[in-house]
Amino acid sequence: MKFIFKHKYILVFSFLTQLIFSPSYAQYPDTNIGVIDINYILSDSDAAIDAAKQIENYAKQIEEEINETDQSLIDEQNELIESQQIMAPAAFDEKRKEYESKVQNYNITRQEKLMSIDRIVSESRNEVLNALKPILEEISNEKGITVLLEKNSVLLNAENMDITEEALKALNKKLPSIKVSTE
Repeated sequence: MKFIFKHKYILVFSFLTQLIFSPSYAQYPDTNIGVIDINYILSDSDAAIDAAKQIENYAKQIEEEINETDQSLIDEQNELIESQQIMAPAAFDEKRKEYESKVQNYNITRQEKLMSIDRIVSESRNEVLNALKPILEEISNEKGITVLLEKNSVLLNAENMDITEEALKALNKKLPSIKVSTE
């Protein structure tokens, strides 16, 4: 009986030894990590700066149009109020409905114009990011980077891991400006 107990003890001991000393983790290739500040590139690249200027001009144009239309609607409302005393109730009601319809249509148009600015910002941002992607792939291949992280999600990194400036220079050469489509 003691002999069987010793064998079980030795078997369990050898099994535990194998678990402890044998590698039980998956084998991964060497991992090299790089870091990039996308927000910096999207704000300081030549193409992004050019696009921002174009978008700002377009936004000012829309703002001027909106202000002009707002003022004309206010003037029309004031005229309608003044004419209420002179007009027959039925005629005034018809003019009021016309005015309300005009205001409603204007609000829809205004909202569409404001949303077009957001669409243009998004399109220009995507154009910069699409031009940046092959640059990042090339830099990653040259440096042997297997994982590229956004700087905002990294708490601490070595300076030699940051490829932002290198990517920015390459992007500025490849995409010095973009044509913002306002249509």
